[in-house]
Amino acid sequence: MNVSPRTLQRAFAREGRALSNYIRRRRLEEACRELVAPHRRMTVTEIAARWQFADSGHFARAFRKYYGRTPTDYAATAARETDAT
Repeated sequence: MNVSPRTLQRAFAREGRALSNYIRRRRLEEACRELVAPHRRMTVTEIAARWQFADSGHFARAFRKYYGRTPTDYAATAARETDAT
């Protein structure tokens, strides 16, 4: 985008949103996609590291806050739903 981080923060602030919240949400959404991928090969810990969470515990807390379930439970539920179809 060729803008400074501060310029980007101001643009989000004008919209009443925090840039950090947007980034965290996007990281969680991408991690969620990897958790439910049909042939997932990474563990929850590896996915957390890939999406730059400090550790798997931090990732699990953020994920649960956003999705209402732990990453492991979310992935297991998705797998059961896939198997049922």
